[in-house]
Amino acid sequence: MRLLRLRQRNFRNLRTPELLPPPGPFALVGGNAQGKTSLLLAVHLVLGGEVRGGLLDQVRFGEKEAWLYAEVETELGTYRLEARIGPEGRSVLLGGAPVPLKEVYALPGSVLLGPEDQALVLGGKEERRGFLDRLLIRFSDRYRALLSAYEKALRQRNALLKAGQDLAAWDQALARYGSEILLLRRRLLKRLGPLAREIHRALAPGELELALEETAPPEGFLEALRSRREEERERGMTLVGPHRDDLLLLLNGRLAPRFASRGEARAIALALRLSEHRLLAEHYGEPPLLLLDEWDQELDEARRLALLAYARAQPQALLASTEPPPGLPVCWVEEGVVRCGG
Repeated sequence: MRLLRLRQRNFRNLRTPELLPPPGPFALVGGNAQGKTSLLLAVHLVLGGEVRGGLLDQVRFGEKEAWLYAEVETELGTYRLEARIGPEGRSVLLGGAPVPLKEVYALPGSVLLGPEDQALVLGGKEERRGFLDRLLIRFSDRYRALLSAYEKALRQRNALLKAGQDLAAWDQALARYGSEILLLRRRLLKRLGPLAREIHRALAPGELELALEETAPPEGFLEALRSRREEERERGMTLVGPHRDDLLLLLNGRLAPRFASRGEARAIALALRLSEHRLLAEHYGEPPLLLLDEWDQELDEARRLALLAYARAQPQALLASTEPPPGLPVCWVEEGVVRCGG
C-alpha cells in the first residue's frame, strides 16, 4: 500500500492541512515534540489502525473532533478513506460511504512500530494477548465474532459466580468459544514464531522463541473450568480461558519480561512488529504501509542498517527520527508543519 495524500483537521499537534508524500520510503525528520509521532498516528488511524490511549487524546486541545482523509494506492486500485474522531469514538468512510471499521480491514492498512512497543515485552500479559487478538482479527472475521461472544459469555458467567447460581449453560458457551479461540491462536503462532526468530536474528544477538501459556487446553477446556469451580466461587471470577493466557517471549530460554534489558526489549518488539508486517503482506498479497517512529532508537549501527534495509525494500515506508537516515527523501517537521523536499 502507498499513501498518496493525507489531509487533516484538528488532529493533535499537526498544523499542515495536507501532505503529498514522496512516492517511496522517506524520512520524517525534526526535533522532539515537533509532530512526527502525531503524523504517523494520523496515518495509522485513518488506515484503520489502533493506538495507545483514548481516541479523544488525538484531538487537538480545545477542539471537539478531528477529521482525517487519505488517498491510498493498492494493487487493486486507489481508495479514499475518511475518519472522524470525537466523543462518540471513530466513524469511518470508504469511498465516501459510511462503513464499519472491519470493512477497512479488506485493505492492507498499516503497521506502526514505536518505542512504546516495549510494553509488548516488559508490560503485562494483557499487552501480549492484545497483540495476538488484533493480529488475528486482521485475518479472520470469525475470530472477531468469537472474541465478542466469548467476552459476553465471560461477563455472564462471572455475574453468576458472584451470585452463586448455576453455571452449566455458560460453562458450555465459554468452553465452545474459548476452545476455538485457543486453536486459532495456536495456528497463528506456528507462522509467527519462526518469522519472529528469523527477524530477531537480523536485529540482535540471542535466540527468540514464542510460546503460548494456556490456563486451559482447548481439548480439555470444560474439565479445566470445573476443576477450579470452588476457587472461582470464592474469588468471584473465571480463572481459566483465553482472557487469562499469555504469549511467552523467551530470549535464550529466559522469560524476556523478567530478564530483558530495554535494548533487548526494543529488538524483540521490533521482531514482533516486523513479523506482523510480513504475515499481513502474505495475507493481502502486498505489504501494509510501514510506519517507524524513532526507528533508530536503542539499536547499534548494524541493526539500524538491517532495519533500514527492510524499510527500503517496501513500496513505501515512513521513518521518523531526529536525524535523516542516509539515502532517503526527507520531509521536515517543525511545530506541526510538514515540509517535503528542499
